[in-house]
Amino acid sequence: MGRWEAEDYGVLADRACWTMFGFTAVVVGLRIYSRTLNGRNKQHGGLGLDDYITIGCLVLFLATCVLINIGSHYGLGKHFGDVPKEDLEMALKYNVIISAVLIWTFSLPKFVIIATLKRILDYGTKTTILFWALALSSQACILATSVWWFVQCKPVEYGWNKVTIEGECADVSVLANLGYFTSAYSAFLDVFFALYPIPFIMRLNMPLKGRVAMSSALSLSILACVVSIYKLAIFGEVFTILRQDPTYPVPYLDILGMAEGFVLVTAASLPTLGPVFRVAKGKFTSAHRSRSVSHSQLDAGSKDHSRAMSSNNWDNFKGHRLEDPASSIGTRPSLDDIPLVTTSRAGRNQNERKDIQKTMEESISSETLEHGLQPR
Repeated sequence: MGRWEAEDYGVLADRACWTMFGFTAVVVGLRIYSRTLNGRNKQHGGLGLDDYITIGCLVLFLATCVLINIGSHYGLGKHFGDVPKEDLEMALKYNVIISAVLIWTFSLPKFVIIATLKRILDYGTKTTILFWALALSSQACILATSVWWFVQCKPVEYGWNKVTIEGECADVSVLANLGYFTSAYSAFLDVFFALYPIPFIMRLNMPLKGRVAMSSALSLSILACVVSIYKLAIFGEVFTILRQDPTYPVPYLDILGMAEGFVLVTAASLPTLGPVFRVAKGKFTSAHRSRSVSHSQLDAGSKDHSRAMSSNNWDNFKGHRLEDPASSIGTRPSLDDIPLVTTSRAGRNQNERKDIQKTMEESISSETLEHGLQPR
C-alpha cells in the first residue's frame, strides 16, 4: 500500500503508537530494574536524573497514545468528507491538541541522551553548557511550533469550529516553515548526540568489546535522524493535503514523531542494561551446568559415587554463585560507572610503583646491613 492510499490513518496511528509505547515501556522497565540491581547498595537504588527524565518521557508517550486513540475515535485520520458531521468539530480539535503535544515526544528524549552521557562520561562544564544550549534551543523551537498550532487562528476556537464561529487563520505555509526548521534542527541534534560521544567512550577504562557495544547502542539514535529526514521529505505533500483535507494526513506524521522519540529513548537505555544481560547470561550458564551435572549422574556406575558427585558439584556451583566477585551483580560496576583513564591517574600510579620499589630496596639494604653486623 502506497502513501496516502489508506482510508483511515487514525486507526493505523493508534495501533502503531501503542505498539511503540509497549516496547518502550518494556525497555524503560528493564532500565529501572537494571539500575536498581546495580545500585542496590546506593541511595535511591542507583537511579539518577537520566532515569527520571526517561520515566517522564514514557508518561508523555502514554498521554500521546491516549490522545491519538481519542482522536481516531472521532474520525481523525479519515478524509474530511468521511467524518460524521457531529464528530467533525471534535476531530479537528483533537487534531490540534495531538499535534501540539506529540512534537514533544521526539524533543524531550534528547535530555535523556544528555543525562545518560553525563552519567557515563562525567563531562566538564564547557561540554555541559554546549549540550544544554543545543537541547534548550531545540525546545524553544518545539514550544513555538506547539503554541502556533493553537494561535494560528483567531479566535482559537475557529481552528476547529468554522461553522458557528467567525474568524480567520494564518496561511498553512507558516506552520510548514516552522515544521521544516524544527525537524531539520532535530535531525542535526540526533546525529550530533550519536557521533560526538564515541571518541570519549572509546577512552573509557573498560574492555574494548564493552566500549564498542556502548558506542553502537548510542549510535542507534542516528535512526531518529533518518525518521526526521523522511518527515522533511514528505512535509510538502502533507501541508498540501492539509489545505483541502485537514483531518486526513496529520496522524501519519504522528506515527513518525512517536517513532523518532521511541528510537531516542531506546538508544539511550540500551547501554544501561548491562546488569540485566549478566543476570540472563548467569541463569543460562547455571541451567546448562545443571543439565551437565544430571547427565554425569546418569552415566555414573555407582550410586554412592553419583551422590558424591552431585554434592560436590552443588557446592562448587553454590560457591560460584555467592562468592565469585566476577559473578555478583552487586559488586560488578555497570558500564556507566567506569571512569575515564586520565594522565594524572596514570602518573599517580607510576609514582606509587616507584615508592613501593624504593621501599623494597631500602628494606633489603637494611636486612643486609644487619646480617653483616651480627657477631660470628
